[in-house]
Amino acid sequence: MSKILSGELIGKRESITDQILLLNAYQTPLLSMLGFSTPTTQVEHVWFEDSMFAEESIVTTATAVDVTSLTVADVEPFRANQVVKVSEELILVTGVDKVAKKLAVMRGYAGTTAAAITANAKIEVQFVEGAEGADARQGRFKPRERKSNITQIFDETVEISGTAAAVAQYGIDDLYEYEKAKKLLELALQAEKAFIGGVKYENGTVRQMNGVRNMIKTNVTDLKGSDLTIDVINDSLQSIYTKGGFKNGGMYEITVPAKQKRVIGKFDKSLVSIPQADNTRGTVVNRLVTDFGEFNVSINDNLNADETLIVDKNRMFIRPLQGRDFGHEYLGKKGDYFQGQIVGEFTLEFQQEAAHARIKGAK
Repeated sequence: MSKILSGELIGKRESITDQILLLNAYQTPLLSMLGFSTPTTQVEHVWFEDSMFAEESIVTTATAVDVTSLTVADVEPFRANQVVKVSEELILVTGVDKVAKKLAVMRGYAGTTAAAITANAKIEVQFVEGAEGADARQGRFKPRERKSNITQIFDETVEISGTAAAVAQYGIDDLYEYEKAKKLLELALQAEKAFIGGVKYENGTVRQMNGVRNMIKTNVTDLKGSDLTIDVINDSLQSIYTKGGFKNGGMYEITVPAKQKRVIGKFDKSLVSIPQADNTRGTVVNRLVTDFGEFNVSINDNLNADETLIVDKNRMFIRPLQGRDFGHEYLGKKGDYFQGQIVGEFTLEFQQEAAHARIKGAK
């Protein structure tokens, strides 16, 4: 008699996380790409991120050549006795009004030529004005920023009827395992979609995590029906570079749905290498040559048909809640049917969102 029929497995939890990674990689490419990381111990998973002070802003109001007060979009980069640059003119900051977002300045610093400043002109920090024998400059401290995501529960029930059990006879173990494998694939696909497109939501005992799409805020390009081009990809990579995303190397990948994969396939052939099999994921990837290096291009049809993601795999972690990785528990005979449950609880840690990019609205 099988263990299921004899009841030997009732209430015994079986971890099936490894089986998730062996499922069809074409359906769950993100799961296959990242795998599962170390567990979190709380339903709200918290991490902290360091960042440098910003180095530039924009002048929001057009300013004449002799005006000594500049209104800027963000005063964070600036402090007194700092030399900044607008176009070819060097300017000395003499004071900062954080409330009004204004800089008191001395124009035409170090013999540079003062010029009228247009609205939205870039203003960039160059260096501080150092004086021999000066006292220590007032220090600045930027605290680490708290980031978090919440765990989401994924569950499904495996069930076979008494009739199916009777027909199957001694094959009941295989039939049950077959049904369990199908439910596991359904759950893996649900988790994949949550990791990509989830929206953070909490209502009592219901928790849903933020996904990649919703977490990328800084580098988002809306093509509004235009074609995806190599220039658009290079612009997104430049945005990542400007924010310091490549500083520590990273492990970047360009992920596209099938529709945009065909678009990339039509790029200049000198930019796209011959497709290669990626045996670790079972998918086919290209190598795309850009102005910022070569990157894998992989297909994920769980993305919107009009979008492209450029992500650093070293800054993404799928974390189970401790003791709540995908597991199966046989519940036994329930009336004229046999039943079991698959449950897993996970969250996504997505570090330094400005180190990633999203392109949407492609034709």
